[in-house]
Amino acid sequence: MKPRRERIFSRAFIDLWIVAMTTFFGFQLLTAALPLYAVRLGADDAVIGLMIGLVAVVALFVRPLAGWWVDRGNGVAPLTVGAAIYALCALGYWLAPSVSALLALRATSGLAIAFFVTASQALAANLAPAQRRGEALSLFGLAATLSGGIAPPAGVAISQAAGYPVLFAACMAAGLLGMLLAGPLRSLPPNPADHRSTRLINLTVLMPGSLLVTLAVTFGTNVALLAVHASRRDLSNPGMVFVAQAAGLLLAQTLAGRLSDRYGRLAVIWPALVLASAGMWATSLLYGGWLLVAALLSGLGLGLGNPALYALAADLVPAHERGSAMGTMGVFHEIGIGMGAIGGGLLGRAIGLGQMYLLAGFLPALGAAFALALSSSRVGKEPPATFV
Repeated sequence: MKPRRERIFSRAFIDLWIVAMTTFFGFQLLTAALPLYAVRLGADDAVIGLMIGLVAVVALFVRPLAGWWVDRGNGVAPLTVGAAIYALCALGYWLAPSVSALLALRATSGLAIAFFVTASQALAANLAPAQRRGEALSLFGLAATLSGGIAPPAGVAISQAAGYPVLFAACMAAGLLGMLLAGPLRSLPPNPADHRSTRLINLTVLMPGSLLVTLAVTFGTNVALLAVHASRRDLSNPGMVFVAQAAGLLLAQTLAGRLSDRYGRLAVIWPALVLASAGMWATSLLYGGWLLVAALLSGLGLGLGNPALYALAADLVPAHERGSAMGTMGVFHEIGIGMGAIGGGLLGRAIGLGQMYLLAGFLPALGAAFALALSSSRVGKEPPATFV
């Protein structure tokens, strides 16, 4: 008889998924609409780039604090605070329509991202059965993937049909609803007082964090520059590249989530990084509709690699250090995004976006080689049973 598999979808996991889907949807409603709103207020390209970068910069510094907070309790408090901060930011967009106010509010929303994302990842890792952690984190990641595919065009549609005040009100409502839906999670037991971590940075996850940087570079590059590159490569609707990338993410997270549980984390991480490299190189070389294939490859790499990397980080630490582990992984994630967005933009201006994408592909390729070399050891092959 086959051993019975522990179920992923506990009541708490489902509640957390709904909270994440609701709140991420509110976050993503402004992804495409807010830059258009900023242009109406007089922002130029540099200011719009700064708006995007401020979120990552603030989150980079706050994520370790968020992880420490999670480890001092059970993660529900920073989760709720993150949703509340974002709701207040949405209200601020409505009440303070100026470019300087937008910049300040975007910086503040970096706090919301740091608290909410770090807490939700740590809670998901703790609620997942150890032997199905990779699959569970893949399924949990669908909340961000689905909201990222639906909310941005919905935000633009709302702003066009009903105006920006209605859009900001919808964002505020999503944040407040996320707070309310988190209520049942307060019954989760806190970390024992004698096992509460005091770490801000958890060096145990240095290896998966370093690999995450090489993967996150591809995400940051695409978020900042792919639409511009596609428009110059004769793709009639540059926004379709993000649909293709989301399709790759969805496919990988839905169908391949359990692979790292079965074959080991690194056995999945290095092929994911190879796919991410292939996506960058294909983006450099292809034109027109073929760019959708490149974006699909990038999405497959992200969808396959991110859950496995975060699962590996969760495997390497005991439960009472998962907050600091997820916070530290978040720092690496923001570093990669910043390198891809800011560094890619500077490099693209100097040598052209096509050449920039060609060079960008080498970073995940190096990560893949490193992960492949490590895969011969036992690291990342099985979740440590004592760290459930």
